[in-house]
Amino acid sequence: MKRTLSALLVVILLISLLTACGTKDDPMHTLYFIDSNKSQKVTATFFNSVTKDSVEIEMEKIGEDNDSYTFSCEGDTSLYNMVNLTYDGEKTTDFAFNKCVSGWYKTEDNLLPYAEGEEIGYVHAFETFTLDGYDSKKIIHIWKPDDYDAQSNEKYAVVYVLDGQIMLYQESGDHPEIKGCPVANEHIKAMTAATGYKAIMVAIESGITRDYELVPEIGESADEKMFKERSGKTEMDEFDGMNGTQYADFLANTLVPYIQEHYNVYTDALHTSIAGVSLSGMEAFYTAMEFPEVFGTAGAISPSFWEYDAATWEAYLSDKTFDDHSPFLYFYTGPEKLDTDPDVTQMYERLKGMGYPEDKLALHFNEEGRHDSIIWRNVFSEFLTGMVYRHIEPLQQNMKSTD
Repeated sequence: MKRTLSALLVVILLISLLTACGTKDDPMHTLYFIDSNKSQKVTATFFNSVTKDSVEIEMEKIGEDNDSYTFSCEGDTSLYNMVNLTYDGEKTTDFAFNKCVSGWYKTEDNLLPYAEGEEIGYVHAFETFTLDGYDSKKIIHIWKPDDYDAQSNEKYAVVYVLDGQIMLYQESGDHPEIKGCPVANEHIKAMTAATGYKAIMVAIESGITRDYELVPEIGESADEKMFKERSGKTEMDEFDGMNGTQYADFLANTLVPYIQEHYNVYTDALHTSIAGVSLSGMEAFYTAMEFPEVFGTAGAISPSFWEYDAATWEAYLSDKTFDDHSPFLYFYTGPEKLDTDPDVTQMYERLKGMGYPEDKLALHFNEEGRHDSIIWRNVFSEFLTGMVYRHIEPLQQNMKSTD
């Protein structure tokens, strides 16, 4: 009898362990929505940007206060990577849905990310300093989570964000209003709330010669002639400051070592990522290609690959070695004339054709996309998903990460 009971206990324990292990990979994820309009009904439409499959789910009202109602529902992150919400006859813009999404807050005409369970507030204190590089002074902003502990044994990942002046919100006349800002640090805060993955953000401001410092020197760029004519310069190297090639070197060999020395962060590439939009999206890609031992993930969001023709990119990439240690690359773009395709799709296909590990490539083409900071806000969490999980299931179906 005792042996039978012992055997049953072992079986129960094994089932419990298997169940616990199974929940770790459970694709179902809860989406929260705080609605300042106090709508009576909210419907979430989850869809797959590749297959166009979709499902509508009525969200459940789970709370209310004087200012808003809170709704929630579950979606399948293995099937759907986008969602929009319908309430009182209105529909939100499409935004990314994944395990790095915590919640969204609707106030007036804004739809902003937030960390479920934490107080909503979009004005943060940043550590700001300047760092010298190539006779330039770069303005650096550091965002840390509230529970950041410099003395803790627990390390933090680092997300380097280029074009820092437009990627985070500061309540200042020198920065864009929050409704037009991607608020990248809020996404990182929400990511931690949803996944437990902790990170700090390092945002690097672009200088007045942004069109120069975010363009690597790999050939003659499409804008080079126009840039010279517009500026009155005869040679690009007459400009003060860094070019894109020097900038990448500054990031990898000056800024990253500085952050690793002064902050409680991991020092491996797996926990070090870089992202940018438009020109800085191209620069983020280039930097990761140049320094794969430093940056393990790159987010090229609406990158300006059109700066160089196909032959120039192919010549540049032909010197690279692609293997299991290559960075995870997340590409996002919208259609030609509204965004930066077809150059982004061509880059994705070019890399595959050149032997880049396909499980380290993710492309999100948005037919309704445009070159706009609100769109970039809506998809930034998808880049974070690539950083945390090394895989974005709806974009990489039937592929498995090698990490």
